Amino acid sequence: MTRPGLQTDAGTERPARASGTVTSASTETVDEALKTRSMDEAPVGITVADATQPDMPLIYVNAAFERMTGYSPSYAVGRNCRFLQGEATREKPVGQMRAAIEDDEATTVELRNYRRSGELFWNEVTIAPLRDDAGEVAYYVGFQQDVTRRKRAEQAAANRAARIEHERVAQARLLERLDGVVADVTEAVTRASSREDLRQEVVRSIADTYTGAWIGTYDPATEAIEPRAAAGEVGPETGRISIATADSDGQSVKRAVAAAIDSRRVQLEPIGPDEEGEASAVAGVPLYFGGAVYGVIAVYAQTEAFRRHERDVLTALGRTVAIGINALESQRTLRGEGVVEFELAFRGHPLGSFAEALSCSLRHAGTVGDRDERSLLFETDGAAGVDAERIRAAGEAAGVTVHAVLAAETDVPVIEVSVEETGLEELLREYSGEVCGWAIEENVAVVTIEVGREALARSLATDAMEQLPDADLRSYCRREQTRQTPRGFAAEIESQLTERQRAALIRAYTSGYLEWPHETNGEEIADSMGVTRSTFHQHLRAAQRKIATAIFER
Repeated sequence: MTRPGLQTDAGTERPARASGTVTSASTETVDEALKTRSMDEAPVGITVADATQPDMPLIYVNAAFERMTGYSPSYAVGRNCRFLQGEATREKPVGQMRAAIEDDEATTVELRNYRRSGELFWNEVTIAPLRDDAGEVAYYVGFQQDVTRRKRAEQAAANRAARIEHERVAQARLLERLDGVVADVTEAVTRASSREDLRQEVVRSIADTYTGAWIGTYDPATEAIEPRAAAGEVGPETGRISIATADSDGQSVKRAVAAAIDSRRVQLEPIGPDEEGEASAVAGVPLYFGGAVYGVIAVYAQTEAFRRHERDVLTALGRTVAIGINALESQRTLRGEGVVEFELAFRGHPLGSFAEALSCSLRHAGTVGDRDERSLLFETDGAAGVDAERIRAAGEAAGVTVHAVLAAETDVPVIEVSVEETGLEELLREYSGEVCGWAIEENVAVVTIEVGREALARSLATDAMEQLPDADLRSYCRREQTRQTPRGFAAEIESQLTERQRAALIRAYTSGYLEWPHETNGEEIADSMGVTRSTFHQHLRAAQRKIATAIFER
């Protein structure tokens, strides 16, 4: 191995010279013994190499050199100092010392040396020439100091600075990327005129930054997620995702989105090597506003893309999208374009017990409020010929008040009943819900409820299942409805009337026949129409029934 010395290489040799005596002013004034003692006991390593001999062997090393390197004077003297070098020693500082010796100059370098035990250490070496009376370099003195701790501290600081700079650059890139996706998603939300537009634009904006994304709606009745729109690379087709079974099917995407719905927090999952697609990680981002969970966004990316602060940004994106959905929903509610309709089933409800006692099913026909409490009208199926007393007895046993039995002798009797108010009525008032139908059979009462806003509908459904015993969410859906103006409604009813029915109705209205007491009589109107009195009344009753049907069956 090549060893430079005073750690220079073997190729640098100086010609032998006649021994000379080193003289200086100090040698005449300072005691030689004091000089020797000072060098021997110095706290730094001191070496002296004979520059007049080939390979510049050491002729002196002090005790500090031995403590630092482990090499005794008996080993070191007579050898070039390059024995301290090894595999980790770099050429650059060795070359710097070589050049200084060739130019008869002093220099200081830091290089990696080895102790006698084989331990690597950092050595700060200063070499300086000593000249004889003729001005020729006769010796090279070396000062050596172990600076390993300082070099390690410097390296640690440099590494830390490099990590900080790397993190700074990464954060700058992250912020630039996220700033773009936040701006794009926000613009997509504000510009969307429908849920479909919003979904398409949101996933497109996210896919421009990440590997891909899809957005799905959440059905609380079935506890399932239905993907609606996708963009970019999203792996294999996910299909409908059941919250209950997501943990058991082994797919990272399903676990992430199901956990996001359940916890209402962004969930990160690595995508296994056996799962298709270019992405290596997926984030489930819940979409919720107030008490309503609208759905979830699945965001696909490379693992390094999901950095520490990204979860917070994705959470904010989810909130932005949910707010946009809520705003669209509010606009549609104000325009009367849609409602949320869901069914709650109650087992053991008094109405169910009432129907079971009569061995029939009940279909809601309307609600009236002319009593102290609201009454429900039910058409019965299978109770024909049942007398009123039996119906009242069945109601009393079930906890149902029977107010009247209409058309008892027909195939479809109508029963007017009321039941004691439960927690459902309180929830309906709190969340502005409206009962639009009841269906009772097999001891199960199913109530259909409409709510104008989805946030309120989801809260009502959730609270009902938590607060009301035996309540079960059977179905949940958004239902489109076309708002009809009063003029349009009147035109629709009028179109259902025959000419004779319309004529009878308008004559009765304008002549005061509909007032009490009558301002005219049926005979006069019938004469004006050229029909009999009974025919007039038939036309009038038919017109009135069509109006009532249009109002109450809506």
